[in-house]
Amino acid sequence: MLNLHTIKYILFSMTCLFLSQSVTAEQQSNLGCDAKYVQLKTTNDQPFTVYVAGPEHAEQGLLLIHGWWGLNKEIETWTNQFAAAGYRVMAIDLFNQQVTTYPKRARELMNGVNQSVANDKFAAAINALSAPERKLAIIGRSYGANQALHAALVAQEKVSATILYYPFEEVVTDKNILKAVKAPILGHFAQQDYFFTPDMLTQFTTVIKKSGLTMTVNMYDAKHAFTNPTGKNFNIPAFTLSQQRTYEFLNKYLN
Repeated sequence: MLNLHTIKYILFSMTCLFLSQSVTAEQQSNLGCDAKYVQLKTTNDQPFTVYVAGPEHAEQGLLLIHGWWGLNKEIETWTNQFAAAGYRVMAIDLFNQQVTTYPKRARELMNGVNQSVANDKFAAAINALSAPERKLAIIGRSYGANQALHAALVAQEKVSATILYYPFEEVVTDKNILKAVKAPILGHFAQQDYFFTPDMLTQFTTVIKKSGLTMTVNMYDAKHAFTNPTGKNFNIPAFTLSQQRTYEFLNKYLN
C-alpha cells in the first residue's frame, strides 16, 4: 500500500510536470509549485545556478544534487516535492546550465566537473541555504550521491544528515578523508545496480565502518535510478519504501 508521502509525491510530480508546460508561472505559484532559479557566486566570484523552492522561514533545509543528466525537469520536480512537504530546498547545478538525455554527453559533463570548483559551489550554496536555527541535510541521487559526500565534507559543522541514493561508479573511499564527515548517513542501494555493484558497495561500507561513520544501509530489489518516476527503472515498491525511510531519517535528524 502506498503511504501518504508517496501518493503526494506522485500526484505532485505529475501536476508540476503538466503545469510546467501548460500554464503560467503565476498559476503554478497558486497551486504550490512556485520555485525559481537564482544565481549565486563562490568566494572566488565564480557564478553558478541553483533552483530554490519552499518556505523561506522553514526550520529544515535540503541541498539536492542532481545525477548525470544535469539539473533537469525531474530534479525540479524532486525539489518541488520536498518544498511542498515544508522544507526550504535548493538544488545545485554542477553542469553550468547544461542538461542532456544522451549517456555519452552525460559522461562528458560529469567528467568535466572540477571537484575544487564544485566544492566551492557547495560551500556557497550551503551558506545561502543556512538560516538561524535551521538544520540542513544533503541528498544526492546517482552521480549526485557521489557529490553529496564531498558536500558533507565541505560543510562538516553545518550539515545534520546526508542521504545517498544509488551512487554512480566511484565514490570517496579514503577513510582518512571520510572520517571528517560529521553527519549520519542514510544509504539507499539497488541490488541490480550495474553502476554501483555489490562489490563496490561492500568496499564502500567497509571503509565507512573503518572511518567511524554512522551509515544506515538499505537494499532494494531494484535497478539504478529506481526513484525516477519518468525513467525506465522506476520501481514503485522500492521508491515507496525509500521515500518513507528518507522522511523518517530527516524527521529524526532535522527536528
